[in-house]
Amino acid sequence: MIGVRDIGPNEAGTAARVLAGAFADDPVMARLVRPAARNRRAKLTELFRAAVLSSRPQDVDVARRDGSDEILGVAVWRSPAGGGPLLRAVPALLRAAAVLGPGSLLALARYDLAVRPHLPPPPYWHLVDIGVSATARGEGVGTALLNHRLGVIDARGEAVFLEATTPESRRLYERSGFQACGALTGVTAGATAMLRPAAPR
Repeated sequence: MIGVRDIGPNEAGTAARVLAGAFADDPVMARLVRPAARNRRAKLTELFRAAVLSSRPQDVDVARRDGSDEILGVAVWRSPAGGGPLLRAVPALLRAAAVLGPGSLLALARYDLAVRPHLPPPPYWHLVDIGVSATARGEGVGTALLNHRLGVIDARGEAVFLEATTPESRRLYERSGFQACGALTGVTAGATAMLRPAAPR
């Protein structure tokens, strides 16, 4: 059985490594950190560590097999309440900026500009990142992570926004009730903004 809970106080590094592995071949990440970049996995890990730490701990879910300490999957959300404590995230954000360099930061800014026109009116949740360890793919970990948080969101009657970076991920999200709401122009072929409307209370 796969269990999902909030991230623990000392698990940001492990969660970031899981996400870095899951996104190693992602086309958007290839624009942010080039596949030939030196120490690419370490750079991706710093980027995801900053994402984890800039969210509230109760908005980051980790999945494990029952009785195991190994993190198999991670989902990073932005709730309508916003991000995490700024002071907690600043060191990670600065380190990520230093490691990534100006070219990657410019690509990140362009990506943000492509996403902004598609954001729904608040309140809404944003699924920032979701990834599963290579050792656990095909075991329903991603579905468990999605269903865990979507159950909470549906009970609150709020919408969810995300970006599908590949046609395969788009099909996965469509099965969970997400609808395409526009192409992310200039990002990468097939990248799509998606919205899951608020469920009736």
